[in-house]
Amino acid sequence: MSGLREVCRFKRPALASVTAGMTGGMPAGGGMYPVGAQSYSFRTFDLEGAIRQLKALDLDLMEFCGVHFPADPAYADLGRVKERLIEEGIKVPCYGVEGFGSDAAANRRKFEFAQAIGAGILTADPAPESFDNLDELCEEFGIRIAIHNHGPESRYNKVEDTLKAVDKHSALIGACVDTGHALRSGEAPHDVIRALGSRVISLHLKDWKDGRETIAGQGALDMVAVARELMAVAFSGPIVIEYEESPDNPVPDMRIGLRNWREAVEAAAPPSENEGFGKE
Repeated sequence: MSGLREVCRFKRPALASVTAGMTGGMPAGGGMYPVGAQSYSFRTFDLEGAIRQLKALDLDLMEFCGVHFPADPAYADLGRVKERLIEEGIKVPCYGVEGFGSDAAANRRKFEFAQAIGAGILTADPAPESFDNLDELCEEFGIRIAIHNHGPESRYNKVEDTLKAVDKHSALIGACVDTGHALRSGEAPHDVIRALGSRVISLHLKDWKDGRETIAGQGALDMVAVARELMAVAFSGPIVIEYEESPDNPVPDMRIGLRNWREAVEAAAPPSENEGFGKE
């Protein structure tokens, strides 16, 4: 997404924990990953439209961001949002990108929100002063923080920036590797994954070449190498495809990207593991 996705904010203005039908459980090990879409790809659509776009991709997992509803446990329509997602069978394992700072109360509200919608991961751009508080909140709520690399001129540009940030902090704080932004930063995404190891929590699947975003698998991204490194670090998902081009009709290009990813995973996986690997 162009600019820090804390800009991905809802423009409009205590809930029980979400039912099991809305939680995004992660499979153990690195064999089969849940695959979904980032709702910013559907930013020109309202919530109902975003749901239709996800369904058109034959997916049932969405990482929402503030474009569709805010990270606020007191949001008046959150109950209805949860109802609709349960009705449609849509899982929400992660949400973001959200900023975190020195305001412990504000940080806590975002964790309460994630708990309310059943998201086990908050994709984040945390300020340095937030980490001690995030250690406590991650342990208390059992919710992980996935630091999102956002390319040149961002706080988390190179993989070393993330590694320094998480050093000596909770194992529940790691990385959401954005493959497109890694390419923008001049780093091979598979090298980023190798360097982060067990700190890789989630992955934004996008591609980039010659200064512009491309359909996933049609740019500089070595998908097979990425899949192999995910297996090597025992990654358990989720993988979230994000596509900022063709905002009024992203599904055709995203379908191609998903097909390219699945083909890459099949090429990378040992024969005993590639059945269903990387599918929704």
